[in-house]
Amino acid sequence: MLWAISHVAQMTNDPKLPNSSHRPDAASDDLFVSGRAVIEIRALSDDSFSGREAMERTANIVAGYADQVRKRAGQHLHFEFNERSYWDKRYHRERCVDANFTLSAALKQQVREWLTAPSWPDLDPVRIVEGQTDVVVSWHKLTSRYWRVFSRMPPVAYDLKDNPVYKALEDKADQIKGAAVGTIRCVFLVDAGCYLLRRLQPLGGVWEIGGDRIIWQALNDFQIDVVCVFSPFRVGQIGPNIVWHVTYFDSRTNVPAGEYDRLKRLSTILPRPRFEGYQARDHHRQGNFHPAERGWYVGTSIAWKRGGAMTIKMSARLLQEYLAGRMDSATFQQHAFHNDRNHFHAQLVRGFTIQNVSFESRGLDEDDDTVVFELDFDWAAASLKASKKRKAPGQES
Repeated sequence: MLWAISHVAQMTNDPKLPNSSHRPDAASDDLFVSGRAVIEIRALSDDSFSGREAMERTANIVAGYADQVRKRAGQHLHFEFNERSYWDKRYHRERCVDANFTLSAALKQQVREWLTAPSWPDLDPVRIVEGQTDVVVSWHKLTSRYWRVFSRMPPVAYDLKDNPVYKALEDKADQIKGAAVGTIRCVFLVDAGCYLLRRLQPLGGVWEIGGDRIIWQALNDFQIDVVCVFSPFRVGQIGPNIVWHVTYFDSRTNVPAGEYDRLKRLSTILPRPRFEGYQARDHHRQGNFHPAERGWYVGTSIAWKRGGAMTIKMSARLLQEYLAGRMDSATFQQHAFHNDRNHFHAQLVRGFTIQNVSFESRGLDEDDDTVVFELDFDWAAASLKASKKRKAPGQES
């Protein structure tokens, strides 16, 4: 986001505020038509609001004990947490999970009897109920650590203030409250897997509170002028066309024409998102964005020129990872040529060698570039059989 701001407007990183020791993420004199702005940026996901941390903790405790009773049994357990709803001056709906869950002696006995049953593992799931915890544990032959916990209750809000969006804006308001009088106080909220930002207006029950109402409440409660929500959004039901959807919330009156023009341009120069927010959150949780993981590869293309010469264009990132020893030749061939033959090998057999190498930029959206190999016939590399099919340079035809 800072990179994008710097490409559409003048920007200062970590500016010093006259009335506070806090330093916001950025300041700009011309991002908005109406004047100077200070900007704070926050990416939000549902990891804390969804109760996942508490569910994972409970799963770890039960799976750890299961491994003590039966070797590696914990690796095959799946946990589905129930939910409860009730009235207490207002409607409440919550997951049945306790952040302070412990296995009591009675629960240990229940789990032990389930794990040591004669019909294991072909038996019904076991339901663990104690205090706030209500979870059904089942055995699956194939499980994944990243998908072993589940709750049918989505991460929705039932309170205008008890939710991650309001709390994030409260925190950011404190960061920018020391700005000079007349400065626009702006917060960018980025959907990194946050239901309330993805669905600003709820699709569910009448008691749910949407992200739009929460943001307006925060604008009313705190010294924030503008909130901009950036959310990766898929256009259509299927396909790779994902764009940045931007929504503006402005508490000011008499906003001048063209106030958001540079913000709109900012959203168009951001790298195109590869995933929607919830997908990116899951990939991040699995470590797929770690620098040591394999990158995103542009495809390979092959073209022939007059006289038999050929060009192979392929992923520069793929080639570098192969040269760095991060993959073997079979994996390299699969990514480069899929189920087709290895064209480098096939052309070498024909007597064609690399005559020139160059690079082509594929732009910011690809996260990759193309390395271009130009191959042509090489008399020194050709077999006698291949050489006889060609005339030596200068030889009459």
